[in-house]
Amino acid sequence: MSQYQLRVYTLRSPESLAAYENIWGKHIPGMAKHRITTHGIWTLPAAPTAPASEAPQLYALVSYRDADDMQERLEAYLSSPEFRADMEGFDITQIVDIAESVLRPTADSPLR
Repeated sequence: MSQYQLRVYTLRSPESLAAYENIWGKHIPGMAKHRITTHGIWTLPAAPTAPASEAPQLYALVSYRDADDMQERLEAYLSSPEFRADMEGFDITQIVDIAESVLRPTADSPLR
């Protein structure tokens, strides 16, 4: 069974969300080289009338091999040339928060 992680990135603005959405598309092959599989990427744009506390978000569902240490795999990717190339030109301060949740599939889950 795989280990699943939901990663939620909160961005500073709708423009930074659009830019980071493009970057995530670039992350997929590099992450795969480090045994991290991307299953989906979603955005939650801030509504035009939303309070400032409701910033735009990007959600990514990824998985790791059962025997892998998730933090070790992630750190290997984050220190890789692929990651540095993906992030080139993006102001990292546009990401105001990253939340990570480990998800455990139920017995009947199609993703196991």
